[in-house]
Amino acid sequence: MTDIQGEVWWGPAPHKSDGAYRPWLVVSDSSHPFSADECIVVAMTTQNHPDGIPVPDEAWTRGGSNKEAYVSPWYVTTIKHRDLDNQQGELADALVAEAIEALHGYTSL
Repeated sequence: MTDIQGEVWWGPAPHKSDGAYRPWLVVSDSSHPFSADECIVVAMTTQNHPDGIPVPDEAWTRGGSNKEAYVSPWYVTTIKHRDLDNQQGELADALVAEAIEALHGYTSL
C-alpha cells in the first residue's frame, strides 16, 4: 500500500490508551526515503485547539467528516502503511499545503 499526500486514514494514536485510533493526514510524498513502507502524518481532531487548522466541508475532495474537523500540524509522527486502515477521504491540495507550512513553522531555523 502506498498512501498519497492529502489522504486521510485512521490509525493508532500514540500516547493514547490501548486501542485508541484517530484520523491522520498524510503529508509526506514519494520522496520520503521509505515511502513504500511508511508515511509522515499529522493528526486530525474534532477539537478546536489554538493553531488548529479548520477543515471546511468543501476542503474534502473525497470522503468527508460528519463532525467539525481540524488538522493539528504540531502532532506529527511516522506510521507504517500496514497500521493504517479505513480511509476517511482526501483533502484539497491548498489545505494540505497550509498544514505542511504550519508544520515547517514549528521547525524553522
